[in-house]
Formats: sequence, C-alpha cells, structure tokens
Amino acid sequence: MGISNRADKTGAANRRPSDGGLAGRPGGRGEGSRGLVFLCASGGVGLTTLVALVAKSLAGRSHVCALADLDLTGGGMDVLLGIEGVPGLRLEQIRAPLGRMDSRALMEELPVWDGIPVLSNDPWNGPAPGWWDMDAALKAMSGSAELLLVDAGRGTGLRTLRSIAGLPRVLLVDMTVLGLARARSLLAGSKSPGSTGRDVAGGVPAGSESGGANPIDVDPLVVIGVRPHVGRSSDLVGQDEAADFLGLPLICVLKPEASLAGSVQSGLGLRKIPRSYQKALKPLIDVIEDSLPFRSGGIGG
Repeated sequence: MGISNRADKTGAANRRPSDGGLAGRPGGRGEGSRGLVFLCASGGVGLTTLVALVAKSLAGRSHVCALADLDLTGGGMDVLLGIEGVPGLRLEQIRAPLGRMDSRALMEELPVWDGIPVLSNDPWNGPAPGWWDMDAALKAMSGSAELLLVDAGRGTGLRTLRSIAGLPRVLLVDMTVLGLARARSLLAGSKSPGSTGRDVAGGVPAGSESGGANPIDVDPLVVIGVRPHVGRSSDLVGQDEAADFLGLPLICVLKPEASLAGSVQSGLGLRKIPRSYQKALKPLIDVIEDSLPFRSGGIGG
C-alpha cells in the first residue's frame, strides 16, 4: 500500500523553579543534561525495548548509562526489563520541592538492570510528579552517567522539561501507512510555534510558554523503522518510500524478533540482545558514539 507524500523520595536545596521558563530554548541544549531522547508516534511498537537495547549495547562498549522512563501515558519500563520486583525509587515517588536532588543519593535509590540504573514510571501506583520534580531527577541522573537515555513515549510532557529541551532525538517509526502518518504529524508539530491541548507534566497548556519546545524541537539525530509483529505484508511501507514520505533517511529497519518478544512476555525481561539486532543496531550505536561527547562535559555541559 502506497502513501501520498503531500506537503503539509529524595530532594534538597534552593527553591522550586519559577513558571517563567518551563520549556527549554528552542534548538538549544538541555540545562546541564547529557542525554538522548527516544520518541515514537505510535504506541506498542517496541520503543522501550529499543531504548533498553541501546543502553545495553553502549554498556557493552564500556559507557556508563542510565535509563529514565518518561512515557507518562504508558510506562512500565521495570516490568519490561523484568525488575518490577526489585526495590527502589520509581518516577511517581520522586519529590524535589526545592527543585534539586543529590545525584549520588538518587542513583543509590534506583533499581538496577544489568548494571544500569533505571527510573521507571509505574502510573498504576500513582500520578506522575510535577515537572520540577522530573527536571530535578533527570539532571541528577545525567550528573552520574555519561549518557542518560530517555524513553519519552509519544512526547507527552516534554514541553515543560528544561532538562531535556533541545537534546538529540531518536525517532522510532512504525513501518505502516498509519504509523508513518503519525510520525510525520509528530515531526510537523515540531515546526509549529504552538498547538492545542494540554501538557501532562504540571498541567501547563501546550504551546502557551514563550518560545516553548515541541516534542521534537530539532530534527532527529536518527530515524529508525520497525516492522509490526502482526499484519499483512501489503500494509508495510518500504524503507525508501518511508524516507521519502518523512523527508528524512532511516538508518535501519528492525524486524520482529520472536525470542525477544517471548522473553518479555514471559516476564523474564530483556536477557540478551538477539544476534540479528546486534547487527541492525550497530549503525545506531556508532552514530551515538560519534555524535555525542562522552566524557567531555556531556551534552549541554
């Protein structure tokens, strides 16, 4: 099927930030953060899995990473990783009324997956904290890791977070007609000065902040395609056609991996990176290493 390419629990010091600067500088860097933000316009296609596999791959290259689950409408990263029973702080428990958290103290409170600290969002246990709480946590985490990998879901809540405004993005695209249409809509939203609706974090009206950042406020560092687990082959869009439709190249297209899905669905979590994914993800890991200044002050440092 073708698609038309028509144009179209810890916290300390100082004070709660004022409402004057909820969003980051357009096209700028996150304030003091060293991070990479992963987004997908479609739900349930494997974004959290991708983020975790990238972290595991980077750790395999001796990089110190941390994972943050900012999918405010989904969450459950700890469940996918198989560490939901591991004690530790979750996103909904974060409190930083004065806008700051101690980096070392926070990292010691987080559950760990394969040596990687994880701040998971478990919305069934309580509502998300305020934007100042999340900002403080993200800044604290990025202060202890070379790279903070953020699962941002569909981008809900990003508008209010200064800590990740302007950080490089990785966009995961569902390789179906509907998935690509959603992805282009997300990309188009980044070009608009504002939009309708309300932002989840802090209840701030989307687009109301002066110079507010959209979910993707810079072109993605990398775009990756993913084929759905089910569906007819006639519903799939080829890599070249998808790139033409989005106006951006796709670095690779991931195929469903039965062993990976089975491990997650059985509650064992992500135990290892499938061989096929090691090969497919190598270009992405190379781009991340080449593009991000590990050990040199970090992104926005």
